[in-house]
Amino acid sequence: MNVRELFGIIAIALMIFGCGSVSNPDAAIDQLSEREDFSEAQVDSVASALSKYPNGTQLAIGLVEDSTARFYGSIRNSDTLQIIQNADRVFEIGSISKVFTSALLADMALEGRVQLDDPIQDYLDFALNDSLAITFKQLSNHTSGMPRVPSGFVWEALWHMDNPYKDYDEQKLRKYLSTYVALESEPGSAYQYSNIGAGTLGYVLTRISGKSYGELLDERLFGRLGMASTTVDRSEVADRLVTGLDKSGDSTTNWDLGVLQGAGAILSSARDLSKFAMANFDTTQQALAFQRESTYSINENREVALGWFIEEQENGQRWHLHNGGTGGYRSSIILDTAKQQGVIILANISAGHKYADQIDALGKYLLRTSSANGQVTER
Repeated sequence: MNVRELFGIIAIALMIFGCGSVSNPDAAIDQLSEREDFSEAQVDSVASALSKYPNGTQLAIGLVEDSTARFYGSIRNSDTLQIIQNADRVFEIGSISKVFTSALLADMALEGRVQLDDPIQDYLDFALNDSLAITFKQLSNHTSGMPRVPSGFVWEALWHMDNPYKDYDEQKLRKYLSTYVALESEPGSAYQYSNIGAGTLGYVLTRISGKSYGELLDERLFGRLGMASTTVDRSEVADRLVTGLDKSGDSTTNWDLGVLQGAGAILSSARDLSKFAMANFDTTQQALAFQRESTYSINENREVALGWFIEEQENGQRWHLHNGGTGGYRSSIILDTAKQQGVIILANISAGHKYADQIDALGKYLLRTSSANGQVTER
């Protein structure tokens, strides 16, 4: 491995991305349909994106309209593009996990278990370094002032370059928070994307509940939404898991997030994420609506909610979105709640690939051209 490849892996490690009591949405789920009626222009856009990636790369795409979803799957084999059925295949979703971590926070806040502006110190059995006063909201919207990754992490990651967070356990997190953490800005004063912040949020929520991160997700989200292929335990979905590819197209190691599961440990499918999108269109889902409220303005076109980013489009539409990336996968979810439309894209290509951001661009194009009958309608 040369120096460029080494630092490419480190860069991926640094960048993994980016509910009230949820009632059972069986009515919406029962209406979930699978229709191969993407428009010709949309199919062409998928083919154009996929052609940039190595053989073996596949895309699982869901277009959500109200309470139905259309799916399209494609894979690049022998330099040709083939249609496949992969709506139920499972991918790492990377930092889209942060949306779910903040959904847990919103759920517990509406339940009265926590308050968004409570200092997390009140819920820990050890003192934070320098008596730092960081709140739940600040961890969720990346205004805590915490760095992107903990100090010293890069050097530790060198020991597990293909699985950099593997050995970051609870003992290391507690030591970091109690002894080493230093903020890059005053809490609440500036936006600074932070994997360690989101991971800390997930950890504190497990301490409050007395349950593991996976148990919290199953109880408060996945079970209620019928997301049977969504988990933090790979063994549960081993028969459906798509092999991740590095930037050269070779199979690569799946990532373990250690104690920082809340930052990027979830695996899911296009069908399951479509169910989550539908739940966000359901006006009775108070915690999900609460989660989508803006909490901080980054600039005139971009804000942060609890876990979600909000982008204002040229036509005034406000989209909630997040992406994700690990060593072998790239993902994107975008919602237009006003029009009750959404796009999910899951890919088994490394976030370190030079065209990885094409996944985000494809998602935005598909949302702009989506309509209930699958015909292109530029909005």
